[in-house]
This record gives sequence, C-alpha cells and structure tokens, in this order.
Amino acid sequence: MKRPLCVLALFMAAIVYIYLEFFYSEIIVYEPEESPKEVTSVFGVVVQKEQKQNSLGEVYTVLYLVPGKKLKGNFKYIECYLSADSYEPSIGETILIAGKTVTFSAPGNPGEFDSRCYYSTLKIAYRLKNASVKKADGKTDYFKEGLYDIKFIFEKNLDKCMPEEDASIMKAMLLGDKSFMDEEIKDLYKDSGIMHILAVSGLHISIIGMGIYRLLKKVRLPEVFIVAVCIVIMFSYGAMCGMNTSAFRAIMMFTLRLMAPVFGRTYDIYTGLSFAFILLLPDQPLYLYNSGFLFSFGAIVGITLLKPSLRPFFLNCRNYDMKFADEKKDKNLLSDVLRKSLDSVITCISIMIITLPVYASFYYTYPLGSIILNLLVLPLMGVLMSAGVICMSMGTVGIIGKSLGAFVHIILLFYKLSCDVTKFSGRLTWYMGHSSKIQVFIYAIMIAAFISGTYYIGVYISGKRISQNKLLKLDVLKYLFIVIAVFVLTFRILPELEINMIDVGQGDGILISSGRNNILIDGGSTSKKKVGKYQMIPFFKYKGVGTLDVVVLTHEDTDHISGILDILDDMEDGGIFIKKMILPEVDRSCRGDNYRRLQDRAGELGIPVFYINSGESFRVGEIEFFCLNPDLNMIVDGANAYSTVLFMKYNDFKALFTGDVEKNGQENIKEIMKQRPEIFDNLTLLKVAHHGSMYTTDMDFLNMINPKIALISCGLENSYGHPHKELLERLDIIGAKTYRTDICGEIGVELHKGRISVHKFR
Repeated sequence: MKRPLCVLALFMAAIVYIYLEFFYSEIIVYEPEESPKEVTSVFGVVVQKEQKQNSLGEVYTVLYLVPGKKLKGNFKYIECYLSADSYEPSIGETILIAGKTVTFSAPGNPGEFDSRCYYSTLKIAYRLKNASVKKADGKTDYFKEGLYDIKFIFEKNLDKCMPEEDASIMKAMLLGDKSFMDEEIKDLYKDSGIMHILAVSGLHISIIGMGIYRLLKKVRLPEVFIVAVCIVIMFSYGAMCGMNTSAFRAIMMFTLRLMAPVFGRTYDIYTGLSFAFILLLPDQPLYLYNSGFLFSFGAIVGITLLKPSLRPFFLNCRNYDMKFADEKKDKNLLSDVLRKSLDSVITCISIMIITLPVYASFYYTYPLGSIILNLLVLPLMGVLMSAGVICMSMGTVGIIGKSLGAFVHIILLFYKLSCDVTKFSGRLTWYMGHSSKIQVFIYAIMIAAFISGTYYIGVYISGKRISQNKLLKLDVLKYLFIVIAVFVLTFRILPELEINMIDVGQGDGILISSGRNNILIDGGSTSKKKVGKYQMIPFFKYKGVGTLDVVVLTHEDTDHISGILDILDDMEDGGIFIKKMILPEVDRSCRGDNYRRLQDRAGELGIPVFYINSGESFRVGEIEFFCLNPDLNMIVDGANAYSTVLFMKYNDFKALFTGDVEKNGQENIKEIMKQRPEIFDNLTLLKVAHHGSMYTTDMDFLNMINPKIALISCGLENSYGHPHKELLERLDIIGAKTYRTDICGEIGVELHKGRISVHKFR
C-alpha cells in the first residue's frame, strides 16, 4: 500500500471524531472526588513554569504541577498562579502549594470561547490563584530549568534591543510567549488574519532549523552528527517555547526530513505529516476540536495537496513551439515576477480553501484582506526572524542589537499599518456565521472530489494539443466548482423571525433578526467584564451579523450599556457596524453620565442618534415597534423608571420588551393597554422586566397580556436573588413557559412558517 501512514491517519481521525461526538461532554469536564474548597493544598511536581503579565503590567509566575495523586480522566496538570510574595520553585521540585481553587466554566452562548474545552485540551484540570508554596524538596530538573533560564535571558535581550511593544511581539513570534503582548495588537493581528506568524510553527522551524543545519554543513562535520545536533536543538527549542501542536508537527517533519537521507530513504511530506498526526491525536483526542491544531495541519494540506489543483490548466498545459536543443530561452524578469506573484496568490487561496471550515466552525468570520496581507507579510518573515534571533542571542553587544532592533521596528510598523489598511471600516471582513457539521462534511467531500478530478483531468490533457479556449473553459468550470463548494459551506437558511436573549450574566442583551435586518435591545452586565467583547460580539459573529440596523438603549444603567460601549469600540477598530442608535426621550435633568457618554461616543463614530417616547413607533424591515414608555420629557428619580418599553409586531407574532421598567412605568403601560386590550392580549413573548424582580410584572399586568413565553435575563447565583420566587409563581399561574439565562444560557425563539420553536444553549 502506498503511504500506509496517510490511510492510518485518516482512519484514526474518523474513529476519534465519532468517539468525541458521543463522549465529548464527559472528557472535557473535570470531576473532583470531593467538592472543591475555597483554598486547596496540593502536593505535586513542577514540570513547567512561565512568566505572565496581567492587565496592570505586573509580572507573575505560573507553575504547571503534576499532582502526586493521579487526576481523573485525561487530565494531568494543575495551573498555579503564584502570589507576589511566594517562593518560586525550580522545575523538577516536589512542592506543597496552597491557593484559591478556580474551575473552568462552560460558555453561555454559541460562539463564546469555551474555556473548559481549551484547558481540557491542555490537560489542565483546574487552577490555583494567589497560590503560595509551603514546602519544596530542592530537587531540580537542570535541563528544563536551564531552558527556562535561557528563555528568560532571551526575553531580557529583546527588551534591551527594542521598544516594549516590539519586544512583546518578538517574544510571541520567537519564544511562543504571547502574555506580554498588548490586547489591541493581538486583536489586530487576529482580525487581519496574520495571527499565524506569532505561532511557533513550520515557518519558524524551517528558518531556524535549516539555518543551523546549513551553518554546520559549512564546518564539514559528519552528516550524522549534524543531523543529531539539529534535532536536539530543535526539540529543545520547541520545549522552551511550550511545544504547541504546530511546533511539534513542524519539528517532527523537520526531523524526518533530515533523517531520511541518513537512512537512505526519500522524504515524503505526506508521510511526515501523517506521522506527526498519529503521534498527537491518540494522546489528546480533543485536538480535533482545537483550531490551532486544525490550522497547522490544514495549511500543509492546502499547500501540498490542493495548490497543484488550483494552478490554471491554461498556464500548465500550454502548447510550446518546437525549439532546437542549442536554442536559448529568453529571460523575462517581468514574467518571472508575475509567475511568482501568481504562485504566492494560489498558495494563500489554497490555504484559505482548506482552512475555511475551521474559520466557519471556530471564528465565524474570514478576513478577506488576509490574502493580500500575507503576500506583504510573509516575504519579510525570514528577515524579521533572523534579525530577532540575533537580537535575542546577542542583546546590545556593540551597536548590532540596537541597530537590528530599529530594523525590526520598521518591519513591525509596516505590518501594523498594513493590518490597519486591510481592516478599513471592517468592509474586508466576511461575517459568514457558523457552519453545521453536515455542511463541513459535504464541503470536505467536494474539495476531495475537486483535487481528484483536476488531477485526472491534468493527466488526460497532458501532452495533448488542446486549444487555449478549451483550457480556459476548463479553468472556469473548476473555479466555479470551488465557488459552489464555498456556497454550500456558508449558506444559511434564516428563520422568518428570530429573537435571541444573550446570556450576559446579570444584565440584558436581546438580538432580534428578520432576514438581513438586525435590531439589538440593550447590551450590558454587572457580573461579566467586557461582556460586549467576550459574549456579545462572538455571538453576533456566530450568527453572521456584521451590521446592527438599530441599537435601542432602554436606559443608561451599566447592566444595559456596558456591552454596547464595547461594540462601539469594536466598530471604531473596523468591527461590527451600527447604523442607528435610539435612546429614551426624557428630560435633560434625568440624563446621567452614561447617557451623555453614549451620545458622545455615537457622535464620534458618526452614528445617527434618535430619541423615542410613548406613542412613537419605528419599523425595521417587516418588524414594527411601538413605544409604550417613557412619556415625552419625563422627569424621574432613577433610570429604571424611564426605561423604554417596546411592543413588537411581526404578522401575528407579538412581543413586549420591558427593560427595567418599575411599578410607576408599568401603571402607565396598563393604561395604554386598557385603551386597546385586543392588541396586547395573548402576547406571544414577554421579556420580563428587571431580571425577574418581584416588584414588577404583577398579576393584573400578566392577565392583560397573557404571554405564552416569558424570558428572564439574570446572572447565575446573583446577589439580588433574581428571578424572585413570587414572580416565577405568577408566571406559572398564567401558564407561561419560562426560560432563564442563568439556567439555559442563551435562549433563541424562532418563527418558521407560523410555527414557534424555542432552543436553549445549555
């Protein structure tokens, strides 16, 4: 059998995937034998440590501990964040350490980062914060501790040679340490599609490893010795950088590449790739759910397997005129440049096509500008890394370090400016949304068929005299097939109407969608930091929402606007676009600091701000909204009292969104309802006011609207006791089906051809 390791790798992937589909939840949840205590003491061996930096710029040490008592399941490590005054042990020491236990929580929304799965993939069971070492036996693993010390020296050298921001980027690029990078730079690189340059991977291994190999070859040492030295150095380098999956894959392929000639064998890239895959996957099946793992292997598959199929038949199978043996070929510089440029473009597109399902399954957007950006970034990577390696190795010896540091700064500045250009207004970001597993499977089959089909077509037409017109038609057909495959992967069947109550913790955030129209009512939290960045925006991306037609702020309390402010910051950086903002039209004396902050921020970004009061209405697509509160220029003591209340109508579907309206506001709404009771009776959906407080939504009010579905947004185990028992009893009496974000996570209500369905994320 030709390439048996490839067949074995594919078979293994299929078996592991089926296993994960049936047992996924069991293998990502760490279940301790007893309930975790507030402060836990653990005996164990320190196997790794690293320096990290928090948002305040404080540097602290993180230990990775293998406890003396074996952990359940596939878990192996405990992550320990040392307190500032704690003793820092050496790698290899057996220690007793105590700290506050922190477990990893499940996401509350689709698209939200799954910390449980991420740390389970790393085999980390739980975390100890503010930990202190109580005892240590003094034994040291000198090899690993030496690598840690060398890494520390390298990082200090980078700090000496270049500004802090540049040094942090080079630490990530050369040493796999992203903890010192500014969050804005991380987001810029990620959103622009060049985050891969910061991962220690094939590019790094080929530049550093092959550089060492060629250097040793010039010394004319024995080949076996050179190969052995290079392999040891690269595995040590990988261990120093944390040995992520992309580094391990690249180092294994590098090792096989060097060893093949020594044993008189020919190196085969597919066998090398399969060998690394087979070594990694049995040890951690969850790698199939890890985007870094999939990107690393997918990029190689794209370059080696798909790229030849994407080359135009028109160029590959041209009919050449007969030439005599001694006739010289004309050298055309422009032709060479165009050929290499086309080759680079095809390389980027081949990687895009293979990794597109990873984007559609984990990130839900694709930076279209990355195709152009990588053409600018990658050619400079060799020069940039070489300069960085010299800086971290030599420090400020003479003027070399500072000079190269200035050179690095120029290249990184060029990268930053290029990223800013490609992110201009966010128009180069494709909000594709989430793809189902069926779509990914069909897409994979279509791409496999494309590769096979183009190979056999190429074999058939090779050496035949075929007109260029026919070759062009073949090229058009094969590229059309790729377009159809991408359409299959990213096609969405949207419901007529969808209402999503986002799990924002203790706060509110409701997305209403119909067709391509999207309305957001509130967005904030007091229990979750940066709720817009970490909960709301990922959910919008999951849904393929890149534009919000209207954002309605019911009132200015933090638990309703903090996420909106994050979204406004994201818009300024080229993210999700807001077309219009609506605020309650109350007296100026009632407009607090947050109200004015929203107005000013919207003005800075050019977002039109409109004001609404009782009796007014607006329409978005087929959805109509009628305002029931507040009264025009209302004067109240607190923001809750003037909370905007919206009655929504879409065909026969009726919904009421009540914000945090309190008793006085509710009495005003009752008076409006009494004038036209037939409009408000048998309400389809009620967003329960003020997170389920007992002081709102009384029985008279519920009897007037008689809702079928009641949604409550509240934080898990919140200090207010929301939702209150009395309120839940009232909803139960009228027969409303009640859904709560603290239990259900995100809640979605969909309307399909008159039929209503409700789904819960948890």
